[in-house]
Amino acid sequence: MSNLASSVTTSTNLLKTHRALVDTLCSFLTVLSHHLLYLRRIYPPVSFVTTRAYNYPVRQNRHPDVCAWINDAVAAVHNQLTRNTVQTVSLCIFECTNHEVLERWTVDLKGFQAVQQRDRDVPFAELEEGEGEEDLQMIVNVTDLEANFRALLSRLATVAGKVRPLPEGEGAPECSFTLTVEVKEGGDKPVGRLQKEERAWVAAEPDPFSPSSEVGSQTAQSATKSGKTHPVRRLEVGELRLEMFVEESDIKFTLPTTHKTTMERAAELSYGAGTEKFDPVHGYDLEKPDINRKPNGGTSTDYQRG
Repeated sequence: MSNLASSVTTSTNLLKTHRALVDTLCSFLTVLSHHLLYLRRIYPPVSFVTTRAYNYPVRQNRHPDVCAWINDAVAAVHNQLTRNTVQTVSLCIFECTNHEVLERWTVDLKGFQAVQQRDRDVPFAELEEGEGEEDLQMIVNVTDLEANFRALLSRLATVAGKVRPLPEGEGAPECSFTLTVEVKEGGDKPVGRLQKEERAWVAAEPDPFSPSSEVGSQTAQSATKSGKTHPVRRLEVGELRLEMFVEESDIKFTLPTTHKTTMERAAELSYGAGTEKFDPVHGYDLEKPDINRKPNGGTSTDYQRG
């Protein structure tokens, strides 16, 4: 069975340079993209294979075109990270009828330190503090980093189970995804100067998630008021600092869906999550205990020994 994070294997247990941090971060973005596509049911579950990354069970899409697209997109992100222009990286899920963004899973990299091109392979402890750079002396331990990656992936599954499902059922539009980056203010934008066929990025249209977008202020304010934002997790290990969160647009809540969230399914269960209240005085009409009855299926349990 394949290992999705095989590319993060290093000969040392320490990440000492900016290049090593960028390579590790992009490997994680690849894992994250595949796993999110599974959690959000963008493709049928049968199209994913179970694998492990950072000693954590994740899903990887088995279609070669999907794998190639994600690899190319993350490679384009890698190029921008080396130029110190990336502020956020987002996996956007949109409906294909009007191309309205429904969810935006964002990795905020404002805390990712900028390093000049000539210093990318210089160990952090040997870097001199310069313009746009802070004191980079915190070497990253791979073991600690992978533990934090596991915690983030675990939290990601929890949050994905709580947010409203994507539209499904009769009358629901088909959904797709794309990867976007938000460049830093004053950063060199990766579009405009190259030939169209050579551009790795396309300038995005303003969306209702951004209050400062160039749409009518009333539209932007109404969208952000009715949408929802859910924090996922903050990660800070040495010089690698990031924060992840998900935004749901107001349009998503107007579309039909046949699936229920994890919290909605739990509320329908009879043991403690339903409408009944615990009554220790009058109790409930329960059948009398039978110490000789075996559990359903007759399997051996802690209550059936000997």
